[in-house]
Amino acid sequence: MGKESLASSPYAFYAFYELYKYLGLTAKRHTLNQVGEILYPDFKLNPKLITSLFITWKKQTKKYLQFADDDGYILRGCIGTFAKMPIDKGIERFSIIAATEDNRFPPVGEEEISKLKCCCNILQNFETIFSKNGDDKEGDIFNWELGVHGIELKFKYKGIHSSTFLPEVMIEQDWDKEDTFRNLIEKAGCERHVTEIMDNYEEYFIEVIRYEGRKSAISYKTFKKELSKLEE
Repeated sequence: MGKESLASSPYAFYAFYELYKYLGLTAKRHTLNQVGEILYPDFKLNPKLITSLFITWKKQTKKYLQFADDDGYILRGCIGTFAKMPIDKGIERFSIIAATEDNRFPPVGEEEISKLKCCCNILQNFETIFSKNGDDKEGDIFNWELGVHGIELKFKYKGIHSSTFLPEVMIEQDWDKEDTFRNLIEKAGCERHVTEIMDNYEEYFIEVIRYEGRKSAISYKTFKKELSKLEE
């Protein structure tokens, strides 16, 4: 697994703050702009940014270490959007959705909060690298760089399917590019047909989009330390 040594940011702090507030652990209200001005005065915050984003929650554990990063955190929820929306509204919405509506996990509870880490990934530089329209195909599905690009896959197999992995996932899982596509197919719900679809991808793939992410993260310990400054 790849080691995460990510700096915090007003985005990651604000996402953690929104969940903290949602769980009823503070009654105070602060805006993203206030967080930036008070806690991150040197950060070039653009509160009017319109962007795509994903919020990831991870939980520190002593179990399932084969799935953990080097700091001992495992995935607890990850949801976001490729639609562009105001950065503050996106964080407010998806910090809660990622913590409570990822159907792979039960909703995050108050008793877990001290074990959490929040990652905020601001997505940018979207580029279609493969597309198919009827019998016309264009591009190369392997035209992307591991550790730099996230991948969104759309394909047709008894219906339309889509899935994505953020840029860091391939490094964390030690996947090569073909592994990535096989796991995207499985993630989209076609785990029994991975080999057939991958071996004939020119027939089944509709579109492959690469994108980049600007990621920041904050642990509960750091969040609480910064929160005390914010609420002085």
